Amino acid sequence: MSAMTSWNPSSHSGATQGTGIQSGQWGPGAQPEPGRPVQLVRLDEGGNLTLDEEALSRCLEQGEVGNSPVCLVSITGEQRQGKSFLLNCLLRRLHNLEAAGASWMDREDQVLRQFECDNGMANVTKGVWMWDQPLWVQAPGRRVAVFLVDTEGSLDLQRRMETSIKLSVFSIMLSSYWIFNISRRFKRTEADYLEIFLHVAKEIGKTCNLLPIQRLDLLVRDWELSGSYGADEGQGYLGDLTQELASAEQPLVLEALRASGTRCYLLPHPGPRFTSSRARAPGDMEENFRQSLCEYVTSVVHSAGTHVRTDRAGQVLTGAQLSAKIKGVSQYLKTNRYDFSSPVKMAQSFAVMRWELNSRAVQAARQEYEQFVQNEDRDHQSMCSCLSVEPQEMRQCLEGKRQELLERCWGELRGEDPEKQAALKELKQGLDEQTTPFLSTYGQRFKKKAVLKGVCIVGGGLAVAGAAAGVGIGVGVAAGALAVGEVVAIAVGAGGGGLIAGGVGAWFEQKFGRNKRGSNTAGQQDEGGAGSSDQEALLPRGGT
Repeated sequence: MSAMTSWNPSSHSGATQGTGIQSGQWGPGAQPEPGRPVQLVRLDEGGNLTLDEEALSRCLEQGEVGNSPVCLVSITGEQRQGKSFLLNCLLRRLHNLEAAGASWMDREDQVLRQFECDNGMANVTKGVWMWDQPLWVQAPGRRVAVFLVDTEGSLDLQRRMETSIKLSVFSIMLSSYWIFNISRRFKRTEADYLEIFLHVAKEIGKTCNLLPIQRLDLLVRDWELSGSYGADEGQGYLGDLTQELASAEQPLVLEALRASGTRCYLLPHPGPRFTSSRARAPGDMEENFRQSLCEYVTSVVHSAGTHVRTDRAGQVLTGAQLSAKIKGVSQYLKTNRYDFSSPVKMAQSFAVMRWELNSRAVQAARQEYEQFVQNEDRDHQSMCSCLSVEPQEMRQCLEGKRQELLERCWGELRGEDPEKQAALKELKQGLDEQTTPFLSTYGQRFKKKAVLKGVCIVGGGLAVAGAAAGVGIGVGVAAGALAVGEVVAIAVGAGGGGLIAGGVGAWFEQKFGRNKRGSNTAGQQDEGGAGSSDQEALLPRGGT
């Protein structure tokens, strides 16, 4: 059985790392709550992943977050390259948004240690963690809840590639601002990992209707190839890197690095005093590292409000919507037991999942339309209800429902346009198979009831019977009148049979005479009075 099949929601609330930091408010007027990292994904000794749904809900559905846009800053990279330390710096900066310069680091001897980190060889994180309280930032016209996500060494060469990539994939689902943390330079090993990772992330994006990469920072730590650091030097290195990769067999990496949402930032080495210290306090940093770190962290925090999680169409997702997507994938993986024994098989499995989800969406739309047609059929069986809705109106009613379902289903379909178009074509055919026979049957029913009621169909609409209606003419006499040469409809009224046609009514008036004015039976109108027009509808819509 593949490792990913154990990706199940757990019944407990999730492990936490203790801290004393206060988080941002849940919403306007709310009191700050103590924040801490909560474990969303656990990794066992066999490399199996377990999603804690309750912990995920506490992070993304709490308070105002459930209805607010979210920015998720996620870091992926090799083991022991300072991912947790960087997240601690981001956390400190987010709690001191108005601070100038490096003052947000507070006292130089204060340890930056809310996400657990260590300078030894042991791996501390062991899964995927998220800061469980929102860190609110102001964006144009809205407030955005920022969350920090820490992924255990996803490029750990001592672990199976399969497990590392699974962790990275989960990280990308929980990311709108992705930081790829590397050491010294972009190496071939990292390019290979990134190519596979992007391939799987692309499949997940299509399946979950998410952009796999929204914002990418290539953060190069311990830069030594030049004496310049920062964003400008990083963009120069990024340009050189894309030229080198132009002839390589890594098209997804090249595409990602060339994207407008990608930048490169170079950080110098923090100095031997910092790396040898267990405390890793700001005062142990060398000045050039301290300045570069402050600049980078501040740039991430100040732009976080513009990098909210969206779907593939660019629609902003709330915390609750994103949580529902992640839970849905988790449940689907658990239920269907797909093969995730390799990255390639994972991508293939997501393609199969996408096809199955599209088939379900099509089937649900067909069933809803079938029920709608059945309801229309049931509600228009009686004479009055049928004659109140003409066949053309019924056609328009069904077409409106058909269009509604097609548009809604298109929004629910997963994958690239060709996949979605194939599914939509199947849905159209299914809806047409229900529409055509019903409209044919309804048209016949309408005509039959019109004849029985004593009305004619003129230009597709109903008209009151002509002068012959209600005079007690027998069906045989009416049939004889067909010799007049006009195509007429026979209507059987309360008084017998009658001919219905424009000029035939006048002919019957001359042939058989009419009741004298003033001697009309109850319910009849005087000639020329209200309701006497042959073109007036017999029954108002909604009549019974």
